[in-house]
Amino acid sequence: MIDLKNSISHIITKVSSVPLLSGPIVKIGSKILPPPFLRNDMEFKYGVWQGTSTIKGSDGRYLGEDNAIPAFYCETIPTEYHLCKFGDSRDGKQYNMTALHDMMRIWPALMTLIDRYRNYYRQVFDIRYDHLTTADLYIFSKLLVASTAYLIRNHKFEYKHEYVPVEFTSQTKLVAGVFMIGRTMIERGDDHFNDSEPAKANLLYEYADKHHILISPRDKGYACAGSIRKIKELIDVMIRGRESETSSTIQEDVLSTVDETYRSAFDYGLIALQLELTIKYAEAITLEALLSDETQSLSADPKQRISDHLANNYSCEFLDLDSISRHKSKLKLLTGKLEIDLPEPTIRFEKGVSFQDFYFNYLEQIRILAFDLQNRINTLLDIDPLKTLSLKKVNKRLNIVPKDIFNLFIKSR
Repeated sequence: MIDLKNSISHIITKVSSVPLLSGPIVKIGSKILPPPFLRNDMEFKYGVWQGTSTIKGSDGRYLGEDNAIPAFYCETIPTEYHLCKFGDSRDGKQYNMTALHDMMRIWPALMTLIDRYRNYYRQVFDIRYDHLTTADLYIFSKLLVASTAYLIRNHKFEYKHEYVPVEFTSQTKLVAGVFMIGRTMIERGDDHFNDSEPAKANLLYEYADKHHILISPRDKGYACAGSIRKIKELIDVMIRGRESETSSTIQEDVLSTVDETYRSAFDYGLIALQLELTIKYAEAITLEALLSDETQSLSADPKQRISDHLANNYSCEFLDLDSISRHKSKLKLLTGKLEIDLPEPTIRFEKGVSFQDFYFNYLEQIRILAFDLQNRINTLLDIDPLKTLSLKKVNKRLNIVPKDIFNLFIKSR
């Protein structure tokens, strides 16, 4: 069944790349394979950004623009590209001028919308200080993305007719870059990621530029369209809020939607974030076990196949024990702030315990927790619960042990 789905998606992707056929093919394909935002495992399988990236806003553009995933749900949309001349790491890359023009038309309204959510974030988390920290920014940006996802998943808008207000889809496009800065800091275990001092817009922009976060992860020839000044303005509004005297025009029904749904949207976002952090921590624990395999319980061939898989899917600077330890410390900083627990293995990987036994036991722990968190989300959204969640799907989500080696593990048990 999975191979059939993969074949169908491959065919749809190939045919939909032809401009004249893309619209009809995407519509037909979406009926055969519903897009992620209509599935009851979206948060587990895709996360809130990727899962909603193929939705269209009222401007007719995809929420994920050129990075919408899976791409076969996206028909061709006329887009004008220009070469970057910002004087930073993006120079010479192409950027989406069409999306930039659309964004600039409603920029003041977007800053007002983000500020409204920021006030609610401070209220919900009882934040007494004036300027948000980098840890705050990561959580806040994830909740902003989740708030749009909640409105989509909870059918607040008629997405089939592109009625998701452009203010919400554009807000997600903007703040995605901010949570990517935080994500990179967490992965690197960077000291800049903390909850003890105010974040600084200049520093965060420079960090993003240095680590090429403003360049498309899918195609290195494309980059973020925002000017340096506008990127810093966005980050500064998220950190400090808007100046009260700054005027903007924003639809009252948009602000009313925020006021009416922010609590449920934040509840949804926090469960989705816990699910994501659970997966990230499980990845770190499993990598740590593999890199410190003193028991030599893995034979040469599976170990090499796993190493090759990791080299193709993880940054080399992340594949050492010190880096993983720093990464784990930042995950614990977040979960401590959110007052949630991370899943520690009930069986330690030590002498006398094979990697397979350790891994399957830990995978089952993650499976149970992920299944529970996804169904808590589904209850909140009033959608069908998951009936099951297989170890194979959890293994695929962790993306550490390749499918063929995992199947060998199962046969050898």
